[in-house]
Amino acid sequence: MSNQSQEELMEYIRDTVSKEWQLPNRPDLETDCIDYIWNKWDTEMYYKDDVYVNYLVIQFLSHHCREAVSSQDIDFMALAEKERLLTIT
Repeated sequence: MSNQSQEELMEYIRDTVSKEWQLPNRPDLETDCIDYIWNKWDTEMYYKDDVYVNYLVIQFLSHHCREAVSSQDIDFMALAEKERLLTIT
């Protein structure tokens, strides 16, 4: 892939991610996501594909959410903390 083609592809990825990005207070994650997509992009795929970009955005965010705390986790932690406090007294 020529340098111009690479630059065009990178601009396309950047624009597509920016258009879909829903975390305006996390431009650092957006940059990481763009880098992730760039590194995952199939080097044999010379065309632009919005579906593939969106797939990779979801994949990137899914990897980052593996350690996320759910509301069920918070409820469990609150219950465990109550039990811990009750055993102290």
